[in-house]
Amino acid sequence: MKSSKSIETVSFVGSGNVATHLAVALKGAGVEVAEVFSENTENAKTFAIKLQCSIAESIQNFKMTSDLTILTVPDSKIVEVSKLLPDSDSIVVHTSGITDISVLNGREHYGVFYPLQTFSKERKVDISEVPFCIEANNENDFNLLMELAFKLSNNVKKVSSDQRKLLHLTAVMVNNFSNHMYHLAQEILENNNIDFDFLLPLIQETALKINDVHPAKAQTGPARRKDNSTIKEHLKMLNEFPEYQEIYKLLSEQIMKKYHE
Repeated sequence: MKSSKSIETVSFVGSGNVATHLAVALKGAGVEVAEVFSENTENAKTFAIKLQCSIAESIQNFKMTSDLTILTVPDSKIVEVSKLLPDSDSIVVHTSGITDISVLNGREHYGVFYPLQTFSKERKVDISEVPFCIEANNENDFNLLMELAFKLSNNVKKVSSDQRKLLHLTAVMVNNFSNHMYHLAQEILENNNIDFDFLLPLIQETALKINDVHPAKAQTGPARRKDNSTIKEHLKMLNEFPEYQEIYKLLSEQIMKKYHE
C-alpha cells in the first residue's frame, strides 16, 4: 500500500448498485475514484462517466495502484477475482455479508467493507446512516478502513465474519422476505383491481414503529389474537393463490406458536 496515512484513492471491481452508491459517497467525501473493471461493459462505461475514472479492459490489466480496491462482485466470484488481480500493496476488500474474510487471505492486505443496507440505482440512500461492518487482516489496515468508513457514515463497527454472517441472515429476513410479501400483496390486490397504495401508510407505520416498540410487543393481527375464524376466512380467500396460502398458513402458525404456546 502507498505510504499515505489515510486512504486517498479507491478502485472498484464491479459496477452495480453497491459499487455505484459507495463510489458516489466516497467521491463526495473527497476520495478519488481511480479505476473500474466490470464484465458488464455498459455498466462500466456508465460508472466511469459518472465517477470520471478510467476503465480496465480486463481484470488482468487492472492497475491496482489505488490505496484501496473494493470488490463488488457476486459472492461466488470473490475468490476467483481476488486471485486474478495483480499483486500490489492495495488493500483488497469485499462487500459481502455472507462471505468470510479468509477468502482473501492470499493477498498481503485484505479486509471487509460491508455496508448493511439495500441499494438500488434508482433510489438515493442516506449513506451517513448506513451501518458499516469492518474487518481486516491487520491492525493498521483495520484502522485505515475504519477511518474511511467514518468519512461516509456515523455508524461504523468492528464486526467479525461470524457476526456479519448472522447480520446478513437477519437482513435477508427483514428486508428481502418482507419485500417479497409486499410483492405478493400487490399481486393479490392488482388481480382484484385494487390499488396497492392503500397499504403504503400501513407499511410505513410498521417500519417506523420498530424505532419505539420491541418487535415482540409490536406484533398485532389475527394470528397474534389467535383469531381462527379470520385466519380461516383469509385462507379461503387465497384459494386462487395456493402457494401464497401456504405462506400465510405457515406464518400464522408460527406467530400463534410464539404467543400462545
